[in-house]
Amino acid sequence: APLMGANAGEVLVVDSTSINLFKTLSAALEMRPGRTEIVSERYNFPSDLHIIQGAITHFYPQHKLVEGEESDDSILELMGPSTAVVTLTQVSYRTGLIRDMERITKKAHEAGALVIWDLAHTLGAVPVDLNAANVDFAVGCTYKYLNAGPGGPAYLFVAKFMWDKCHPTEIINNNIG
Repeated sequence: APLMGANAGEVLVVDSTSINLFKTLSAALEMRPGRTEIVSERYNFPSDLHIIQGAITHFYPQHKLVEGEESDDSILELMGPSTAVVTLTQVSYRTGLIRDMERITKKAHEAGALVIWDLAHTLGAVPVDLNAANVDFAVGCTYKYLNAGPGGPAYLFVAKFMWDKCHPTEIINNNIG
């Protein structure tokens, strides 16, 4: 928690990054009924896009994935009244671009959307402060820059201000909705 600017109880070490992304995405979509767009990046980490597309295909067919380009401005332009969730990696695995987490999160909240950040290429490599950026959810792994190695567990972050809407243990147990 201290490495990511989180408070005690906001971070759980559990499951895989993909499972945690699916669980936080499901929780976020349930909290934004009537909104149908999931905003991400065309060149996002491939498994993140596969999780989003699988969730839409099998559980949320009324939703659609809207993909921007790698620039922050491209993502900001896509946010609007239909945006339910914005989900991005903070650091691009392809180019090393570091997204402006605070700016994107603020704009998403102004649009009424929730945000999920994938920190798999962030935590342990660059500074991050989830609470300072007012982030709703984050996921990531320990086996890359936290040096846990193969089979290392993943983690998820749920901001304390979200707990009255979705407690972290509900996400772990997938008791959403």
